[in-house]
Amino acid sequence: MALFPLMECCELLGIDPKTLRHWLKQATMSVHIHPMDGRRKCLTQEQVQQLAVLHGRILTLDKTCPSEALVETPSRGTLEEPLHLQMISDVALEKIPPAIGLQEGDLSQKLSSLEALVGAQQQQLALLTQALLLERELRTDPGNVSAHPMTEPEISCSRHENLISGVPIAQVGQRSLHPAEQRARFLVLPPLIEYSTAGTYVVLSSQEGEIPLAPDTLEWFEWFRTLSSFRFVGKEGCFGACRGYNRRPTRMWHAHRTIHQHQYGRYLGLSEHLTIAHLEAMAATLQAYV
Repeated sequence: MALFPLMECCELLGIDPKTLRHWLKQATMSVHIHPMDGRRKCLTQEQVQQLAVLHGRILTLDKTCPSEALVETPSRGTLEEPLHLQMISDVALEKIPPAIGLQEGDLSQKLSSLEALVGAQQQQLALLTQALLLERELRTDPGNVSAHPMTEPEISCSRHENLISGVPIAQVGQRSLHPAEQRARFLVLPPLIEYSTAGTYVVLSSQEGEIPLAPDTLEWFEWFRTLSSFRFVGKEGCFGACRGYNRRPTRMWHAHRTIHQHQYGRYLGLSEHLTIAHLEAMAATLQAYV
């Protein structure tokens, strides 16, 4: 059984110790005492993999050798074996019967199991990539929605679900949608101001598509007066902004961002103060909390 100290678990999961303690409390997991040092608390390899699956984390694989606190039994590997190879081999060994694992052809069967796992991961990655490309195309091309205002959003949602789940398009109409999926189809997101790869700022709307607005112009400031909220993704960071209310909407804006389950907020200014430089400065200020 492999044991990993809590600090090493934080590095594998890419989180801080406070978040790890919170996850352990949610999952009601108990820690183990290190066999060589009773002052150190550890987690097993299965517990680390379970936390990664529960919270959608990808284990850090850039470590070439585990720490000295790692304890391995002879059947699972040695201390000289890299950490990520141990995890992959453990998955492969679980799929091979014990009687076969002790035979002479054990190596070839483990290699075939690893090839099957890699192939499945590559197929899933390709499907997710296609889904992201389709979603970006639908967001940036308003013609797809305006041509068929009633049916095209439903078709695009069905395609997006098919690319992720692998279900043919012809079979989508046979499945009844969950109420949450039906509400998500009509979800209207706030407008987005994004710094593009071309070095310019683009304005995207979930209803109108790309809006041709030049930053820091009169039309730019007039456009903010028609909004109640917007999102900003710039070179220095990102945040969301909403209009202030004092019994009725005011010209004041407030920026907010959630980092590690903590809400940070700053006063952004009036509508006529929302220049690109001012938005980038606020993004950098909130990014500093990371």
